[in-house]
Amino acid sequence: MTLGPRSRIGILGGTFDPVHLGHLAIAEAARTALELERVLFLPAGTPPHKQGEVDTPAANRVAMVELAIAGHPGFEVSRVDVDRPGPSYTADSVERIAATERVAGREPDLFLIISVESLAELPDWHEPTRLLATSRIAVVPRPGHPRPDPAWIEASFPGQADRIVTIDGPRLAISSTDIRERIATGRTVRQLLPAAVARYIVDHGLYRPPSQVQPEPEESQPVTDPALAPRPDGLPRRESRPPRHAARPAAVDERSSLEIARRVVELAEDKKAADIVLLDLSALTTLADYFVICSGGSERQLDAIADGIIGGLRDEKVRPIGREGLAASHWVLVDFGSVIVHVFTPPERDFYQLEKHWSEAKTILRVQ
Repeated sequence: MTLGPRSRIGILGGTFDPVHLGHLAIAEAARTALELERVLFLPAGTPPHKQGEVDTPAANRVAMVELAIAGHPGFEVSRVDVDRPGPSYTADSVERIAATERVAGREPDLFLIISVESLAELPDWHEPTRLLATSRIAVVPRPGHPRPDPAWIEASFPGQADRIVTIDGPRLAISSTDIRERIATGRTVRQLLPAAVARYIVDHGLYRPPSQVQPEPEESQPVTDPALAPRPDGLPRRESRPPRHAARPAAVDERSSLEIARRVVELAEDKKAADIVLLDLSALTTLADYFVICSGGSERQLDAIADGIIGGLRDEKVRPIGREGLAASHWVLVDFGSVIVHVFTPPERDFYQLEKHWSEAKTILRVQ
């Protein structure tokens, strides 16, 4: 059988109990860095290393993943693990995915996406050599863990070290274990889960009785996009521009987008934001008129800047229509419709280089 073009696919496995925004951010980072056609989310059926620890039925975990990735054409769910009995070994699952691609006439080029701490456990996995023969390993960073040591990789996987690659990605300290504990104790998980997943958990009584979960006010803060990480071009994850002044009531309709943008700059200055830039994108895109880009020196300051801008404009009857990203991801986007605000840590700002990407935009002002 002659196979067609190579099919470049990422595989992100896990119990997904529950799937959270960190998973989606990692998948998007890998998809971008490795130029993947798609990323398969692979919920584990019966993980051998967690037997007795996963109480949530596979059907619920799969449903939550499906909700989390809805609307993301590059993300899919694979049921390879959950539809077969017995322990779920990654080497077996990856081989089945490769076989499925070949049956479809495509030559698989697979990347198994794992965290840096999972790489340390890889020598103890079931048949890791067979796994590496079928798929390359893409290692993503994790807060509190050093980057992989090339000497250790070579010693642990002689002759296969080139099958392991390290990629940059969001360093998010989000875990499913912590989310389950937060839900059980009544603490908010609003900025940790896609909204649809949070609703599913409540509706199905997962992790704690739904009667104990208090709904949070819809207008307490803008909706966080399920993808977590903003698009690399800095535009919001909406498909079209909202109606004029959709983010604010008619009483302030006469306030121009530029006035809003300049007020954002003032509010950012109040929170000690650094290197503030106001760009005019009106001639370059229909999704927004202005970008305000600024930097904060820590995750706490990123939250303070974003919250200060949102709170300051809300007091003036101007409300955002969306918020993407977390301070833990080092990039927060606030969507005011015609004005988009980006709050970065300096390294993340250097990495994405929005000013360079939009180099044809007119610089209205810069505050150093």
